[in-house]
Amino acid sequence: MRSASGCSRGFAGHRRIHSFASFQATWKTGRRDDPRRSTVFPNPTTVMKHYFCLIASIFLASCVAIPVPAERTVLDGRRFTDSDLDFVQSGTAARPEVVGRFGNPTIWLPEQHLLVYGLRQVETGMLWFIGAGLSGAGGLVEGETKEALYLVLDDEDIVTCWGRAPVRRGETWLSAATEWAASRTIDIPQARDRFVEETPTTKQSLIYFYRPRDYLHFLPLVPPAKKVLPGVASYADILKDGTLVGQIRWRSYVVVRVPPGAYTFAIDPDTDDVANPEKYRSAAIRLDVAPETATFVDVGIQAGRGIIEPILVKRSRREAILAIEELRESW
Repeated sequence: MRSASGCSRGFAGHRRIHSFASFQATWKTGRRDDPRRSTVFPNPTTVMKHYFCLIASIFLASCVAIPVPAERTVLDGRRFTDSDLDFVQSGTAARPEVVGRFGNPTIWLPEQHLLVYGLRQVETGMLWFIGAGLSGAGGLVEGETKEALYLVLDDEDIVTCWGRAPVRRGETWLSAATEWAASRTIDIPQARDRFVEETPTTKQSLIYFYRPRDYLHFLPLVPPAKKVLPGVASYADILKDGTLVGQIRWRSYVVVRVPPGAYTFAIDPDTDDVANPEKYRSAAIRLDVAPETATFVDVGIQAGRGIIEPILVKRSRREAILAIEELRESW
């Protein structure tokens, strides 16, 4: 019969008090002298052998990984507590109130009418060591993780539903939001699977960023334009005057709708799966957007001499349309 603590009642009845001499004999031999008990204690000599084997394996040529308590450092965004989100559950929270409390979102998805507040953080949770003879190296393993708070708005900019979910490596905020919405059976518009040209207006001009190819400069005797890769980066961020307005995948396009005016756009390649993000460079382009016009920007990510950086070229509609018609909307 077992007590509430999970221990057997009969176990206490078998306990015996041993003399110090008996204890010494037990420690030297590694076994109790009571024939009714079979509990084996570690022999000190054996323990020391195992310890020195571990040290020797590290010293000679080996690697060791030791789990340590995980620590999280926020790189971007903020953590939201349940109390932070209490006002959202009222059913009357409007977009201005959300932005007033939380600040500007990581990205606003106009087609999905969805606010995304992303969180990027680094988790440190493994101590490693690689040794070889008298030399070696070690450190802490760091892994970047992402998660997001999603707030879906109706036509009157009132929050209708919300949720939080982790974001997998290589996923854009849009693709992560689409996956989250599907898991909650929330119907939001999907990215188009083919190019659809829109019509600009006097109040809203269009800028198409399209990424038909990437470049690799390592193959000899081949023009750079022919060095096509299946995407040097999983995606690249598109920033308008420092604000994230889209993320473009390989073989896709993004349309940015803006009032007429002058803007600086930067393209920043994704570094989700990169060990040396300092080798990834951004590029910028200045655009003067006239009313009722569409502007086309060719985006290519090039790799060479240990550096990853975008190539941005403004194209005429006639040049761009031949390439962009074969692409789908970025997702």
